[in-house]
Amino acid sequence: MSIKLPPLNALKVFEVAARKLSFSQAAMELCVTQGAVSKQIKALEEHLQLPLFYRTPKGLELTAPGKLYLPTIMSALEQIHSSTVTLQQFSAEVQHLVLDISPSLSSLWMIPRLHLLDERFPSLRLSLISGDGAYQFNQSSADVAIRCLPLSLSHQNATLLTKEILLPVMHKDLLVNSPINEAKDLLKHSLIRPTTRPQLWNQCFNRFIGDDYGDNVPTSRHAFEHFFMSLEVVKQKQGIALIPEFLVENLLIDNQNEDEQIESLSNKELVNPLGLKYESGYGYYFLTPSFRHQDPMIKQLLEWFQVNLSDV
Repeated sequence: MSIKLPPLNALKVFEVAARKLSFSQAAMELCVTQGAVSKQIKALEEHLQLPLFYRTPKGLELTAPGKLYLPTIMSALEQIHSSTVTLQQFSAEVQHLVLDISPSLSSLWMIPRLHLLDERFPSLRLSLISGDGAYQFNQSSADVAIRCLPLSLSHQNATLLTKEILLPVMHKDLLVNSPINEAKDLLKHSLIRPTTRPQLWNQCFNRFIGDDYGDNVPTSRHAFEHFFMSLEVVKQKQGIALIPEFLVENLLIDNQNEDEQIESLSNKELVNPLGLKYESGYGYYFLTPSFRHQDPMIKQLLEWFQVNLSDV
């Protein structure tokens, strides 16, 4: 009788979570959300019909089946990784690509995942340059580009990777003196303005408050060009910024997550008050010149971005 094997992704998540004995630390190593780690562990436990972790007040502990399972899974994953790298290096020639990518996407998302890119493409030598706005390949030396653009079907040689979903993000300490119990309470805090897209806060308030601000008046002191700048200002407790969800989700405290309530929150200080979010009407596009559409490496790189811009 054949036995259905558990998904490889779930096994990889189990190995990291068991080694760290922490779902939050596993999420950081895998560059995914803590919720995604919890989901994969739950799926694996359901597949095996066995519990792998105890959730205790002090954190995570491996069950007896978990302790028995871990060494075998670690060995198997190492063998798969080693064999895959050997095979790819044996057959692949070194390839060089220049990627022109938005600054915030590069610093907050791409660079933390370079190890994943290296594992998938050991023969790739990537040069990253940065820029924003509409892109013309005839004015640049880049082979591919990633840009945040208004959602449209008319962008040429473009593949939508993900829609932009914005969250109001702030430091948890700001809630002590000025709590947020409803959307209007956002107006009690200083708003960090984006210089290149000044309409974003108006869109946010129209979505959640409407035109009735009551006695509250939006206030802001400084404005910043890029999301990574605004995020740093948020960390310094200077106000609330609108940040794309996939750029900040690993940094947010999730008060609804049971596992995160158990584990230490010392490495997370940011919150999304009330869990508010909205689609901005923009999206992140993978752009290629028409004559490179069928390039095998570029096609594989596109697939990698599509997979890694979603949870494990």
